[in-house]
Amino acid sequence: MTATTGTSSPASPGSSPTKGRRESRRALPPKPWTVREVVIALVLTALVVLVAVPVLYALLNSFRTYAEITRDPMGIPTTFNLDNYVDLFQRTDFAEALLNTVIITAVTVILLVLLVPMAAYGIERIGGRAGRVLYVLFIAGLMIPFQVRMIPLVEGFNNVGLYSTLTSVILVHLGGAASFGVLLYSSFLKNVPTEVEEAAEVDGAGRLRTFWLIVFPMLMPVTSAFVIIQALNLWNDFFVPLVLLDSSSAGTINVAINRMVGLLTSEWQLIYTGAILAIIPSVVIFASFQRYFIKGMSIGAVKG
Repeated sequence: MTATTGTSSPASPGSSPTKGRRESRRALPPKPWTVREVVIALVLTALVVLVAVPVLYALLNSFRTYAEITRDPMGIPTTFNLDNYVDLFQRTDFAEALLNTVIITAVTVILLVLLVPMAAYGIERIGGRAGRVLYVLFIAGLMIPFQVRMIPLVEGFNNVGLYSTLTSVILVHLGGAASFGVLLYSSFLKNVPTEVEEAAEVDGAGRLRTFWLIVFPMLMPVTSAFVIIQALNLWNDFFVPLVLLDSSSAGTINVAINRMVGLLTSEWQLIYTGAILAIIPSVVIFASFQRYFIKGMSIGAVKG
């Protein structure tokens, strides 16, 4: 007879206690939602619907004719073609307005990235008492709305021959965004260590070289957030170009769309088409750089 032994067969590698506990956790039923989570989900859903419905409405109407829109404003397109998009560029100055918007946005953002970080660096590292005065002046610029400065700016630009030029719009945006940029960069620079700058100075690097080669790369998170905020603001701005660009200019895309609205008749099919084309770049920019935007703002908040 064969004697039975009390030893058990060795456990297989796949039946380890750790893996068993992990599998048991996976098998747990989903946790029921709390009242707070349900309320948050409902609020978020309502906000998504509130934002998405007008965009969807404009998108659908961009494929309809003027007669279809006036006859049944809430109707569905019978055909999907790009006739309105072609007409928008052939019958209006939308192409020139689009180019103006791209130029204003690109030039202003480039100038902001070149000038504002250096201004904040000079205030925080070199300024002393004069730097504190300049910082207060920059912050004061945030408290003065464009509506207060509008008439003096128009008069001044008209006197020097810059009224109704893209340069005037760029300068106004540059001055307005610089105040916010100095506040943002100064808050970030307060906690950037100065040891690497001192080491660069010992090695013979000047202030300008130290800033661009050492300090500016450390400012990339806040720079990405600043660029995204300003690019979206510039692209979507309506009031500044409306005031500073007269009818001799095609204006920007938002101004061009506004000019399609007449006292007696309005080209609604072209208005909806232009609105969709104006929205697309903003959505693409934010969706592409959302991760950098959130990272930059969170780092800036912690540093501040």
